[in-house]
Amino acid sequence: GLGHMGVKFARALGAHVVVFSHTDRKKQDAFRLGAHEVVVSSKPEEMAAQAGKLDFILDTVSANHDVNAYLELLKRDGHLVLVGFPGKPLEVAAVSLLSRRASFSGSASGGVPETQAMLDFCGEHGIVSDIELIPIQGINDAFERLQKGDVKYRFVIDLKSLA
Repeated sequence: GLGHMGVKFARALGAHVVVFSHTDRKKQDAFRLGAHEVVVSSKPEEMAAQAGKLDFILDTVSANHDVNAYLELLKRDGHLVLVGFPGKPLEVAAVSLLSRRASFSGSASGGVPETQAMLDFCGEHGIVSDIELIPIQGINDAFERLQKGDVKYRFVIDLKSLA
């Protein structure tokens, strides 16, 4: 859910947006959201084609993954910022950072001023989250779909269904 917002923000900020997805299942959605390019990360040739090309990577992945594969895509002095929350510590190879003077950092949600600035930016650029509205009675099904990765892109409970 966080990744689709990252695409919208990056596009609104004027960036050339490259989306990485493990499969090509989300390719059309990525273009609809504003991506200029989509790379299937499970295809080595597609990843290799991006090596050393990117200034900045916003990593929204909450699953365990090989962050070094993405650090290899950065230009000299490039930055990778992790905002996802993997369940296990990520292993970072020093060579991935040192060889290109890259930085690897993380960010949690901001405070009230940052949140207000984000909301103002969303209002100015017409950015909204793509959601699937569900009744409270469907919460168990939603949880099962969440575990399967079958969510586009956020579930929102319809509070009218509580009545």
